Amino acid sequence: MNSLFMPRRWTPSVAIVFALGLALGFAIFQLKSINFSSSETRNLIPNKITEKTLIQMSRDKELNSSLAKELLLRMEEIEARKMSEDVRVLCWVMTSPENHEEKAVHVKATWGRHCNKLIFISNEEDESLPALNLPGVMPGRDGLWSKTEAAFKYVYENCSGEYDWVMKADDDTYVIVENLRKMLLPYSPKDPLYFGFRLKPFMPEGYMSGGAGYVLSKEAVRRVVTEAFDGKQRDSNLSTVVALNEDIKLAECLYSVGVKVGDSRDALGRNRFFPFDPEWHTHPHNDLKDWWYGDYIWWPSDEDVDNCSDEVISFHYMNKIEMYMMEYLVYHVRPFGVRHLKKYDKPKNI
Repeated sequence: MNSLFMPRRWTPSVAIVFALGLALGFAIFQLKSINFSSSETRNLIPNKITEKTLIQMSRDKELNSSLAKELLLRMEEIEARKMSEDVRVLCWVMTSPENHEEKAVHVKATWGRHCNKLIFISNEEDESLPALNLPGVMPGRDGLWSKTEAAFKYVYENCSGEYDWVMKADDDTYVIVENLRKMLLPYSPKDPLYFGFRLKPFMPEGYMSGGAGYVLSKEAVRRVVTEAFDGKQRDSNLSTVVALNEDIKLAECLYSVGVKVGDSRDALGRNRFFPFDPEWHTHPHNDLKDWWYGDYIWWPSDEDVDNCSDEVISFHYMNKIEMYMMEYLVYHVRPFGVRHLKKYDKPKNI
């Protein structure tokens, strides 16, 4: 009999793999029609079957290594689909009329399609995106705060049943939504939380960089809209110039209503959100102390690839070509036999 693995005897481990193979085969066959939030789907993969189990069985020659890799990949795909129902992310993107075709359409064609719901906030309606021109929104950089306030009000009043978390991004931000969901999974949207790339000045607990994007829990959205935007917290301690920065102003509002700042770093203390592009953050910098960035970052670190999380969530200042490059590298490239590389020695002249 032809088979990917030929055991000498029917052992419990072989039985588990056989059952897993049947379950995964059935799951993959019906991948498009499965309701991934259903209890039946959750039970397709036995809880005792883990990545560690499959890797060990592959090493013990009880499971063909190619099959083990395929099973691991399918397990992750099924888990990601389940997660998209358990951790619903509404993404709103700040844009402007001149950027609808230059930037916004490329967000929609790449990372935006991975959100549970995607809307653009602009100064001009565009049904193809869709882009909304909300009341009270002013044009230009002076209008960043009015767009932010109007966007969260709109989401709270019109989309309350469609999200657990709300991600704000710019039209030149790239977001890996699946990694965002994975980071948020241990947290409850009923708690007042927000996450992003944390900077130090102006606020007691700092603020999250607007360019890197930030994400608010459902409860954080409720509080900031109903308790801060309704006039109760209109008095600001920020200077007029600083208050024009939507990320700082939002942090002030969130702080005033008890929303807590979350730690978005991974288990190794590496950042997941980034305010600049991948080239900048993966290349060593030795001059940070002489630049505002070195004074602003909440958690000081050497900027190079070793300080970038394997589960990165966002980069900023991405042009349309880089958007599609990221989409290809993230969702299509899979090095054969490689799941994680150990730290490497960098040449001194990099």
